[in-house]
Parts: sequence; C-alpha cells; structure tokens
Amino acid sequence: MKTLLSLAALFLAIFLAFPIQEMIPAVPALHGARLLLVPALFFYGAVALPTSTMLALAVFTGLLTDLAYLHVVSGQVEIAVGWSIVFFVILGLLANGLQPAFQRGHWWIPIPLTLVATSLFLLMQFAMISLRREGFFFNEVVVWRILGAGVLSALVAFLIHPIAIWSGRLMEDSTFARRTVLAKP
Repeated sequence: MKTLLSLAALFLAIFLAFPIQEMIPAVPALHGARLLLVPALFFYGAVALPTSTMLALAVFTGLLTDLAYLHVVSGQVEIAVGWSIVFFVILGLLANGLQPAFQRGHWWIPIPLTLVATSLFLLMQFAMISLRREGFFFNEVVVWRILGAGVLSALVAFLIHPIAIWSGRLMEDSTFARRTVLAKP
C-alpha cells in the first residue's frame, strides 16, 4: 500500500511536470535548450521503486510523453505514439537494475541516467523527424539543444533526491523512505 502511495505521488508529479516544463523558458546561453523535468522524475522512480511499479510508471510516463509531443504536420504524424513507452520501459529496466547500488547509498545514480536518457530521447525525436521529412540537418544549435537539455535535466535530478527524502518522511512512507536513503557512513 505504501509503495502505491509513492507511485501515486510520482504519477501526480510527472503529470504536473508536463505543464510546468512548458512554462519554463528556454535557456538562451544554451542556444535555446529547454529544461525537461519528466525524465529526472522518472529515472528517480525507476531506481527507487520495485520493478512492477516502475513498469507502470514507465507506461504512464511514455503515454503522457507521446501525447504531449504528438507531432502532426500536413496530416502526417512525425513523432509516432507508442515509441516513448518502449523507450521508458527499456531504460527504466536498465535503471531498475541499478537499484541495489542505489539502496546501498549511491544516491547519485539517477543523475547520469537522466543526462544520458534525456539527450538520447531528444536525439531519437530529432532522428524520427529528420527521417519523416527526408532531410537531415545537424548543426551546433541542434547539438546544444539536445545536450543542453540533458545537462539541465541532470541538474534537476540532483535536487530530486532531497525532495524525495523529505516527502517520504512527510508521508511517513517507510518503503519509499527506505529506498531513498542517503549514503550510509
């Protein structure tokens, strides 16, 4: 029951992260890279939750991501629905495999996962659009927007751990709080 409470809190946080990240302006110093909150929240949940609940979180996150980034131009779907679910399930299983290290106190594990996964996600979106448009245009701005978003998301992932500890204690959710312990001495 307590794991379900943690899962519901993550569902709500991810649901609210979509409109919040749309309101955050692009960073001009990073050539217009945008902050993506959803991958940081998801990968924290992927290393903190059991596999079955992580899979539910991956399907939920992937579906919302597909709906948020559904891209139709001239009646042609450029970013298809369903690929984000597969992306989050595969990378979520990889992150969930690192859960024993996370439980031993390696709280930093979601940070590099978020950086790599966010950049990979945006690169895959770029490739999908390029293939649909039958033209591949890759320059410095594209690199900055892909890697810059990954770095910004990793910075947010750094802040999620203390917030999760605090909210776990606030909710008195011993399962979630136990899974998100700080590094042991």
